[in-house]
Amino acid sequence: MHPRLLSELSEPHRLSGVPYRDGEDHEARSLLTSNGYGVDSDQLIELLENETGILQAAAARVLGAAHTRNAIAPLERLAHDTGAEETTRVQAAYALARLGSVDAAELLTGFLVLSPEATPAPLQAAGALARLGDPRGFSGVVEALDSSNPVTAMVACKQLLAYAWPDGRPLPNDRKVDIYRAFARALNRSEGNIVAEAVVQLKDLGTAKALKLLASRGLSREY
Repeated sequence: MHPRLLSELSEPHRLSGVPYRDGEDHEARSLLTSNGYGVDSDQLIELLENETGILQAAAARVLGAAHTRNAIAPLERLAHDTGAEETTRVQAAYALARLGSVDAAELLTGFLVLSPEATPAPLQAAGALARLGDPRGFSGVVEALDSSNPVTAMVACKQLLAYAWPDGRPLPNDRKVDIYRAFARALNRSEGNIVAEAVVQLKDLGTAKALKLLASRGLSREY
């Protein structure tokens, strides 16, 4: 029997050894399987119509990761459904982008104008765009790292590794993507869980600059 209430859902588990950049795909699949939902394409497409947003989002994420082309039409409906949760629509749009939709990036860009204090959607959209090689949401992610709300800051922190590949790319107003300065801001947070999230990403990144930053904070052996 499937959980009937959001509070009854079992939390997903990330398998050890999974690269950080693939973690959300694995967590989405884990969320579904640990709560008794199947993950074949027909079952996932059916879940896009579920009334629980977190299940819709997880199904969209798994469909995109699996490049399930027969999901394009229902994903498009969900991505454009203004009655759906914004975070769910972001996952549907990102899935479409992974399936080659030329309009998906613009759909994701539309979420960047939302307040990250009201919804995680703009930060998640920024991270999705970064994974597609588009750094335009970087400034919003960096600003959210200083949020007085630790939940907002954590969501922002989780997007940072996605900017490792557009690092150094130009931004408006003569700025550029500086991923290491952004990680330094995350490491300055007082919350241990946010610091740990940044450390895990820096270790996954593994560049000389990343390791130097960890060493400068005495964090090379932590987490």
